[in-house]
Amino acid sequence: MLPDFDLWREFSAVFPVIASIEAGRYLITAGLFSVLIWAFWRNHYSARKIQPRNAAPEDYRREILASLRTALVFSCVGFGMYVAYRLGCLTIYQDFTVKGPLYFLLTLAAMILAQDAYFYWTHRAMHHPRLFRTFHWTHHKSKTPTPWTAYAFDVPEALLMAAFVPLWVVIVPMHDLAIFSFVTWQIVRNVMGHAGVEMYPVSGKPSALFGWWNTTTHHDLHHQNGSSNYGLYFSWWDRWMGTEHPDYQAEVAASAMRRIRRKKPARVVAAIGALTLVVSGAMAGKADAQAGGAIAGNWATNGFGSIVQFRPCAGNPETMCGRIVWLWAPNDSEGRPRVDNHNPDRSLRTRSLIGVQIVRGLRQTAPGVWGDGSLYNPDDGRTYTGAIQIRNGSLELRGCALGVFCQTQILRRPDDVLQAVRRLEP
Repeated sequence: MLPDFDLWREFSAVFPVIASIEAGRYLITAGLFSVLIWAFWRNHYSARKIQPRNAAPEDYRREILASLRTALVFSCVGFGMYVAYRLGCLTIYQDFTVKGPLYFLLTLAAMILAQDAYFYWTHRAMHHPRLFRTFHWTHHKSKTPTPWTAYAFDVPEALLMAAFVPLWVVIVPMHDLAIFSFVTWQIVRNVMGHAGVEMYPVSGKPSALFGWWNTTTHHDLHHQNGSSNYGLYFSWWDRWMGTEHPDYQAEVAASAMRRIRRKKPARVVAAIGALTLVVSGAMAGKADAQAGGAIAGNWATNGFGSIVQFRPCAGNPETMCGRIVWLWAPNDSEGRPRVDNHNPDRSLRTRSLIGVQIVRGLRQTAPGVWGDGSLYNPDDGRTYTGAIQIRNGSLELRGCALGVFCQTQILRRPDDVLQAVRRLEP
């Protein structure tokens, strides 16, 4: 210990500053993004909402309290780094006379790449059944993330996340400004990843713009199922390790298509007065973009046994696919989650029925009619030719084996069913 180093005096003088910075960084960033989403909700973000569900007030309270606790843990680690620096155990440059701007930029970029790898593997490890309850349970209480979810960690997870910075600085001496830039970068990206609406200017084409860059949808899907999309900033680790959600690209494309549909009428109005050929082409383009609009969204099966969500198919947004997103009875008679146990692929028989794609490759063949697709029936594990027709606001989903043996199921909008029930109430 240095002769003039009084630990208690340093703690009382420095720790409150570090704690206010950590808490303020979280509160300001989450608050600013919340205000941004609110301010532009009607004109932009309502069409970019990822989940139909909204977080409840108790979710916000839990997330904020847990995040402030995490900020306290980060502050303790930050003060420990300050003490280590004062004792000469860490090298932190306070100006550019020793190491110049190029070193600053290179080490900052390297630190971001290293944390992305650190996060992927520690995050994936925390999902191990023996570790999840201790490390990661609180964070996954947020099934519908909000900007305030960013730091909602259990204490062991907070310590694990905070450990990266001192471990890195032990190996790679850093500028103090680079450390500040890094922690600011990570909270901004963390908040954006939990925003609940797609924050990035994604394209309708898979991987066209953010192919290796994790969008908000990427981490939101992780909160929905917890068995994929472990990456932080970039998607390469998930792709290399085979842990990217199979519907990720389709979900991003669907978000982009919702945005396109909302803006199309304005472009059509702006085209009035142009050459007839140009106007016709624009209208044809609009019709193609909205081809799946009539069936897009959530549909309830007979008896409200399940809800099937229709969205553009991954890799081919001109076609529509449907997957199970909700089950009336998610568990079997023995209390176990219902799985795809009739799937002809034995490796898929343990996957949850929630998330299984049962309709794929539908193309609009006529007004209100979609065909040329396939229908998977989890009850027998067989795939049939499938078609859909809209009748009086409902969907008639028809599946046929060998083109002869056919069955038809009626799907209705969940809101229509609920409104009908309300009308029956005295």
